[in-house]
Amino acid sequence: MYRRGPTGRVVAPRLIGRLLGLLVGITCLPVLAQDIDVLASYHQGNPWTDDLVEQIGAAVERLDDDASLSVDYLDARRIDEDQAFALHRARLAGREAVPPADHLILLDDAALRFYLDSPEVLGNPRRVVAAGINDPALWGPASFLGVRLVTTRPVERRSLGFLAELFDTPFPLLVLGDRTSVGRNLTESMLEAIDSEERVALHEVLWEWDPERVVEAYRAAPSGTRVYLVEGQTMGASDIDAERRAWLNQLEAQGIATFCHLPYQIALGCAGGAVLDIERVAQLVVDTLLSHAHDQLPMIQEVGSHRYLLDARWRELATGRDDIEWLNVERYISERSSLSRQMQWLAIALSVLLMSSLSVLAWLRWRMLRQRQRLLVDRRTGLHTRQALEAAAMAKPERVFGGWLFLLKAPQLQDFRQRLGHEAAWSLMREQLLLIRPRLPEAWQLYINPDLTLVGHVGGDAAGNPEAQLDALLATLAAGDGEQRRLEWYGCLVMCQPRLKNLPSYLAALEDGMHQLAKEGWRQPLKRVAPYDESRGSRYRELSDALREVFDANTEQFYLLIQPQLDTRDGRLVGGELLIRWRHPRLGEVMPNEFLPIIDALGLNAALDRWVMEHGLAWWGAQRERLPDGIVLAINITLSTLGRDDFLEQLGNAIEAQGVEASLIELEITEHAIFHDLGDIERAMARLRRLGVRLALDDFGTGHTAFQLLQRLPLTSVKLDRELLQAAGQHGRALDAYSALVGFCQTLRLGIVAEGVETQEEAQWLMSLGIEVVQGYYFARPMPLDTFLECYGSV
Repeated sequence: MYRRGPTGRVVAPRLIGRLLGLLVGITCLPVLAQDIDVLASYHQGNPWTDDLVEQIGAAVERLDDDASLSVDYLDARRIDEDQAFALHRARLAGREAVPPADHLILLDDAALRFYLDSPEVLGNPRRVVAAGINDPALWGPASFLGVRLVTTRPVERRSLGFLAELFDTPFPLLVLGDRTSVGRNLTESMLEAIDSEERVALHEVLWEWDPERVVEAYRAAPSGTRVYLVEGQTMGASDIDAERRAWLNQLEAQGIATFCHLPYQIALGCAGGAVLDIERVAQLVVDTLLSHAHDQLPMIQEVGSHRYLLDARWRELATGRDDIEWLNVERYISERSSLSRQMQWLAIALSVLLMSSLSVLAWLRWRMLRQRQRLLVDRRTGLHTRQALEAAAMAKPERVFGGWLFLLKAPQLQDFRQRLGHEAAWSLMREQLLLIRPRLPEAWQLYINPDLTLVGHVGGDAAGNPEAQLDALLATLAAGDGEQRRLEWYGCLVMCQPRLKNLPSYLAALEDGMHQLAKEGWRQPLKRVAPYDESRGSRYRELSDALREVFDANTEQFYLLIQPQLDTRDGRLVGGELLIRWRHPRLGEVMPNEFLPIIDALGLNAALDRWVMEHGLAWWGAQRERLPDGIVLAINITLSTLGRDDFLEQLGNAIEAQGVEASLIELEITEHAIFHDLGDIERAMARLRRLGVRLALDDFGTGHTAFQLLQRLPLTSVKLDRELLQAAGQHGRALDAYSALVGFCQTLRLGIVAEGVETQEEAQWLMSLGIEVVQGYYFARPMPLDTFLECYGSV
């Protein structure tokens, strides 16, 4: 038995495992355990098992330095499974003096079968978690016994898509397969993935292979063929064979690069792919095992995280991509250096061409240094990239984690990028850096992110109070500088802790802090946050990943509700406002105030607005015969979408296709939106008014630009925010202010909708002010579209 005890802190992985499948309202802090047993199906030395055991050990150590991890190996690959079971029962019988642990982790199918067959031999542990289970027939019996399963989503489809984007043209694929039972299943899964990827064509599968056979098949294959290793012959009884472990390097020496998607294959010489993030698998296993909410967790949890890894020789094919981790960078640079040395010898041998040879040599050196610098320096701004900060954290952790880290963001940049394009946004960022960099203290260091945010580091020996200095910087930027464009910047700040040397913990805390500022409507310029416990995940990252998957593959997770708008005089239906909702299969219902700021940060506003517009108008057009005449459908639209050149055409086509009247469509824009270029918005709204649609200003009275907007924009109505109505019921001056706003809007002959009406007294008072349209829980809550038809539609 291999026992692993406390060994001190390990170097933290790049990303923290995300908490999956937890029920709403349940606290998921870990229950620290003194003893944890691990039963692995295979033997020590098996690459997959060794990787997973190592990551599980690291995850346990991060939660509790005093916890003890014991590992047993069934060796069910090299010998018959029944024989392996009998040998292990005999080993356990010889350990009667050592009580089994109360927490058990099972790795792969054989270990789970052993437990299902003999749970009492393992001491009937109180908590059991199984990972790497490939046979679905085991899931039912395991769940019956209370075993929590952690399964991995195949990443071969993402890996194929990654290679297809990289090489840009359809290419043939030579697959290195495996005839073992597990290897055959994995190979067949890979073949199904190839069938579904139009840019990849299967050339041949080598079920039995060695370097000589691969070279022969590769040379006979069409030009541009790529080689992909599914399982190979590096598992099972042959995984300790040093000769086979060198096969990928032998193929590399023949000029044949092999791609893959399993982490241990990278160590064997694989050239890259979308690689399963085994660290997240291990983290989820340990979190599930030690969670306070263990009994409430789903019986089966699926994790599909991956990382893009690629040999540096293809760096030029991936220009502009910031999500790739480069392999063999030093070898890549060394090869270029070797070329430079060859040019030096050539210059000596060809004395007649000495000057030209020296010129070529100088050019090659300059290009090599420039390529190396591009890996760590952003060419658009000249700032170091976030990868440079990560490299500094690994090289000099005592300096990086001895000070402060901060994150800066200007929400207007995101809107600018969506409306005018990526390059225009970067141009504005360069302009902003001319304002920011001279105001930074000399000891402060800035790093650029691909999402137009800035990460900063303040050394522990820097003078002054970083929090007060950063607050003063944000105030100075908000005040503007001469004729340069004024943007509102917001910041989050975290103080590093000497014992916590894990950069992702700090960055995740900063990102979630910025997410909280967005949810609160950017009401404060600076927020100080605490670093995350390493056992926690970033809610912002979790929702960001989930939203990307939704827009990539499954927008059916979104659905629409509608809230009626009624006439105060007779209760007659006069309109309805469409409201977007998101139901995630694992995260459950996610509220709009949580996911809409993330959609804005990801640049997905236009896609979401188009989805709401198309689905809402399609339903409206199909049901218009059942609804009362003249009622208005209100749709919320973001400013970035409103300013797009193609939005007017899309809206006009949708209105024509569904056969609805443009005058019965109302677009709502919130007053909290950032009107950075009022002239552009005014022209866009004028075009929409010519089309015939109505325009409303939502949440009116809570922003600071209300009167300017009413004077300039061609609005048809305003919606008075519910916070104003609530304040009017509590404070006399707020009541007078509400009445004055109503009178002002009536003077401008604008339609008025009062939001947030919750009591009969509020409704009667609003009617006394002359407000004719109301919306709120007192009259009707947001409801499904079918329920709306049942309540207000005709048969």
